Amino acid sequence: MQKLRKAHLYLGCLFAPMIVFFAVTGVLQMAGLHYRDNSDSKIVMLASTIHMEHGFKLKNGGSLDWSSPAMHLFVFAMAAGLVLTTVIGVVMAFKFGKGRAAFWSLFAGVAVPALLVLLKIGH
Repeated sequence: MQKLRKAHLYLGCLFAPMIVFFAVTGVLQMAGLHYRDNSDSKIVMLASTIHMEHGFKLKNGGSLDWSSPAMHLFVFAMAAGLVLTTVIGVVMAFKFGKGRAAFWSLFAGVAVPALLVLLKIGH
């Protein structure tokens, strides 16, 4: 279990900055800020190119793109690391936490989004 904890710690620290980056750029995209072609949001547009894997065409004929094949590989590794550290975290929650609290938290983490999707489908 000690090796799992260390793996969780180091993988979490390695990928934490990119996980936060993807969370923030994802929220900005949901708010519609990634499509604006003005000087106030150029950094948001550039950050979104990493998140969305394609560049933005600008009005003046240029393009903005910070993505690259190496970045795609790192993002794939980040996604795999996120899945792995999540699984390790759940295992540690059941091993070291209170079983019922871990179970109900995990259940709510599945049930709440599923319910929100079902409510949307019903309308």
